[in-house]
Amino acid sequence: MRYYLPAILRAGLFVLLFIFSAAILLTTAQNTRTARTLAVKSLESTAFALSSSAENALRMMGNKAGNEIQEILSDRVVAYALIAGRDGTVLVHTNPRLVGTTLSEQDINQSLQSETVSSRRITLGTGVPAYEFNYILHRPDGAAEMLRLVLHTAPADLIVSQANRMWWTVGAMLFFLWTVGILFERITVRYIRLQEKLERQRQLTLIGQMTAVLAHEIRNALGSVKGYAQWMEKRTLESDPKKPALGVVLQGTARIESLVNDLLCFSKDEEYYIEAIELGRLIKESVASSVSSWGGNIELEIEPGIKVMADREKLHRVMVNGINNAIEAMGGDGHLRISARTKGRRFAIRIEDTGSGIAEKEIPRLFTPFHTTKTHGTGLGLAYSKKLVEGMGGSIEISNRKHGRGAVLTINLLKGGKQ
Repeated sequence: MRYYLPAILRAGLFVLLFIFSAAILLTTAQNTRTARTLAVKSLESTAFALSSSAENALRMMGNKAGNEIQEILSDRVVAYALIAGRDGTVLVHTNPRLVGTTLSEQDINQSLQSETVSSRRITLGTGVPAYEFNYILHRPDGAAEMLRLVLHTAPADLIVSQANRMWWTVGAMLFFLWTVGILFERITVRYIRLQEKLERQRQLTLIGQMTAVLAHEIRNALGSVKGYAQWMEKRTLESDPKKPALGVVLQGTARIESLVNDLLCFSKDEEYYIEAIELGRLIKESVASSVSSWGGNIELEIEPGIKVMADREKLHRVMVNGINNAIEAMGGDGHLRISARTKGRRFAIRIEDTGSGIAEKEIPRLFTPFHTTKTHGTGLGLAYSKKLVEGMGGSIEISNRKHGRGAVLTINLLKGGKQ
């Protein structure tokens, strides 16, 4: 369950972010539509109120209502207004010079015959947007006339514009929300993984302490068994049938002793004496102590005088283990290549073999204690090497060669200068 906790947390967080984002976007869209509707309703209400006032004045005062109607239609929201008869003649206009002009008879008849209120958005000759509202006026004598109001839409458009600007605010808010959410997810997941790592280290420390105690007890008991077997083996004649059995016992005790020693080395707390050591000399010493009886080819590609920051004894142990693994992978013949290359502030030591390589599924587990691909391996060699290299401030990794068969063990260490 703890393994899936970061994924569950990430999924839950992103689901919440999607829900909040969708809710905010939906609310903003609804508010924008509402603002547009209110803007149109505001224009309609203003036009209808002015038209009703003009009709009431006409009914009450008849032909004497001209000045009253002019005053009503002179509202500042009115771009212009007019009253036209059935024949299209303009009877009243906010611009007195246009009184007596004629409108399109088709336009007038269409409004008068339908006797319904109509409205539309238009653009004035000056390029300014406006709202046209046509209203049917009924005189006291029953005659019908058309009142046309053209209103400025700037106040209504301002409402719509402010509503549209909400999208910028919402966009910035969503960006901030997602940024905070992602940062929270990264920090939380990193904290969970750090806690898991600390817990694993604590468990490994306990296992190491228990292993050290058990290894000491096993080694003490094994010493007695080995000593007695050696004593018996020396006193047994070659012709005695017990001689081969005692040899098998000694081989078994030697293997157990080797495993116990590996366990003790792996479980103990190491002390490191980091110094600048000459890499070329150390590699040659490691090769000499590992491949004295091997029949393959050896290639060294190391720049002379290069120094790395490491513990000499421990790096030697790591190199010997890596070279021995490469030789075992190749058998009695092959090509072993050891090189050192610069990688920024570090040196990469590469041990390449021409063996059969490593199964891809095994690579992530090779540095796990007690995991081995060898028939008689303990599974502690690479794990111990990783412990030592990381204790010296470096890193170690293993992979298959990109070109050709074989594997590559890479050891990265800090540079120590050059002679």
